[in-house]
Amino acid sequence: MSIRIGIEDLVANALIELVDNDENNREVTYRQLNNYGAIVIETLNAKNEEAVLIVSKERTKAFLYDYSDFFEVRMNAREEKCIALREGKTTDELRELFRGYLSLDMLLAFISEHSLHALGI
Repeated sequence: MSIRIGIEDLVANALIELVDNDENNREVTYRQLNNYGAIVIETLNAKNEEAVLIVSKERTKAFLYDYSDFFEVRMNAREEKCIALREGKTTDELRELFRGYLSLDMLLAFISEHSLHALGI
């Protein structure tokens, strides 16, 4: 069985780690998401877990619509497109909503040192 990782899992887990590392940083760039997603998939595949990243323009639009109370798209100070955690939302809320259903292997891939390095942590 293949592990399917959606944009919602990728964004939420990236922001949990970024905000917990620096509470003033409440955004993740699309470039960071690409790097993070590639490393998470690589980490799972190295454990003989067949994993795929499910990211498309349509799924991203749907994700941003479905979770508009949590996330917004904006340009950061360096003029890079990013997804930001809205003011008032916490990493505890993200954990409750996006980590409760993850398998241990998926969680470990999201928080591995190699994955966090891809986020610049």
